[in-house]
Amino acid sequence: MPNVKLTYFDLRARAEPCRLLLAYAGTKYEDERLAAPWDNMAPWAALKPNTPWGQVPLLAWDGEIIAQSMACARFLAREFNLAGRTSMEMAQVDEIIDVIQDLLNAWYSLYHAKDTAGQQKFLETNIPTGMGQLEKKLESRGGQFMVGNAFSWADLHLFFYVTDMKLMANKAVDANFPKIKNLVERVGSIPNVKAWVNSRPASIL
Repeated sequence: MPNVKLTYFDLRARAEPCRLLLAYAGTKYEDERLAAPWDNMAPWAALKPNTPWGQVPLLAWDGEIIAQSMACARFLAREFNLAGRTSMEMAQVDEIIDVIQDLLNAWYSLYHAKDTAGQQKFLETNIPTGMGQLEKKLESRGGQFMVGNAFSWADLHLFFYVTDMKLMANKAVDANFPKIKNLVERVGSIPNVKAWVNSRPASIL
């Protein structure tokens, strides 16, 4: 087994896709959590100069350090055979991930800006549009999985997005999208995923 450490704040946010991948694979790792910067800046201020890009998360894998949250997650998805089985499937997985990341990044910006009106508008317009597009894509591929009629990181990331929006915005973004709702429920019932979600530390983000 590789020697693995994941370093991030004591939040879900940018590190949770990696934690879900590690949980799914049953890989043991050190989950190093720094105090959120608004609670205590000192631990992050001490670590920041020693990071490759002045950012976390950082994934240490047998002594090699990978930065950038999506690079870390993509690496894990490949290691755990969840990134697609062909070059085309890999591109299709990446496509779904990028769509979800666009929705997430826009939400994080509104959240950090404390733009309540913007958040409400986003929940009422952008998210239903994005979810409708994802539902249509899921239907076009058989309705069971997002890519290749097999479980992939795309399905796990969709689970992360839907369940995290519920926690962050108290909004069931899959309520009107039955195939996504069903997929999210199936992913959430995978034993390793369920065990992680039930045992992980609670956090606002």
